[in-house]
Amino acid sequence: MFGWFVKVDEEKRLRVRKRCRLDMSAFVNCRRAYSTPSGAPPTEEAAKACDTLRSQVLHCYSSQYCEEESKAYERCYHSAVSKGRYYDNMKTMERSCRDQVRRMERCLKRQRVLPEEL
Repeated sequence: MFGWFVKVDEEKRLRVRKRCRLDMSAFVNCRRAYSTPSGAPPTEEAAKACDTLRSQVLHCYSSQYCEEESKAYERCYHSAVSKGRYYDNMKTMERSCRDQVRRMERCLKRQRVLPEEL
């Protein structure tokens, strides 16, 4: 099938949305807590503060739509946590699994199920 012509199963989309509702609400509340009062885009500090919650939402959605990417992220995350190296660079606070997060996001975009809140 063509990559650009993917039909979204509405029943599954609603079921996944319901399943990931708690993660999504935590992410949205984090963005609200760090938002600027003028309605400007979130600052870099806010983006870093809510980055883990965003990854959690992506993982929840990708576990239903993109299983390979989801499992790769799980392996990376568990490996990083067990080694105590969740951050590759402590000065810049770069996370070790950012490549897997990008892959999950790309897959969800291809499937046309990436939540608009992200």
